[in-house]
Amino acid sequence: MRGYIAVFKHPYFVVTKDNGTFDLSNLPPGTYTIKAWHEKLDTSSQTITIGANETKELSFVFKGM
Repeated sequence: MRGYIAVFKHPYFVVTKDNGTFDLSNLPPGTYTIKAWHEKLDTSSQTITIGANETKELSFVFKGM
């Protein structure tokens, strides 16, 4: 059994669903770096700019997959 703890200074984080999708709702307009973490394959990140009431779709690819 393993456990992980992450502490953030903001409320904007999410755990993916079983199929790998995620929904990061109520994100204020701005430019953000979205980082995905995998316990064996490290991290992958993307920088996006999002406006009010805008929806964006991201795909993360990890090295070794």
